[in-house]
Amino acid sequence: ETYHIATSGCQMNVADSERLAGVLENNLNLSVAEIPGKADIVILNTCSIRDHAEQKVYDALGPYAARKRRGEPLALVVAGCVAQQEGEALMKRVPEVDLVMGPQYVARLGDLLDDVSRGHQVVATDPTLLVEDLSRPVRGHDVRAWINVINGCNEHCTYCVVPGVRGVEQSRPMENIL
Repeated sequence: ETYHIATSGCQMNVADSERLAGVLENNLNLSVAEIPGKADIVILNTCSIRDHAEQKVYDALGPYAARKRRGEPLALVVAGCVAQQEGEALMKRVPEVDLVMGPQYVARLGDLLDDVSRGHQVVATDPTLLVEDLSRPVRGHDVRAWINVINGCNEHCTYCVVPGVRGVEQSRPMENIL
């Protein structure tokens, strides 16, 4: 099987996509699709900051939803901040979506896809404590790496969505970082 991840937004989303790819390749033995439109699993890792972010996600889902309506086998996943904000509403608007998952569920992708393979639609956006991700991320660069030291935030600045979409502040143990 093959996968395709389309990433939008900040460096945190880039880091999350590298971790998602790590789970798909190292834990589930999938490979990157040479043709994104033919992938068996498609993940849209979304950003809610950009102008009309939600509408851009719905627009991007269109061709993949059409594939599913034609009966093509496809697991369609919406991850990231729009997924966290929209939750079940996203699945109601585009019923072809199999999995809606917030950023704090990246390490649980394998288990969530297992539920999808059994025919379930899954919404994973409830607040949760992060599970340390033991998979090896698939890095997009040979020299640099995006490494999360802390996830979420407790500050609730008026201009910022991080506490609402990435959850409460959770630090990683130093031995897991070094």
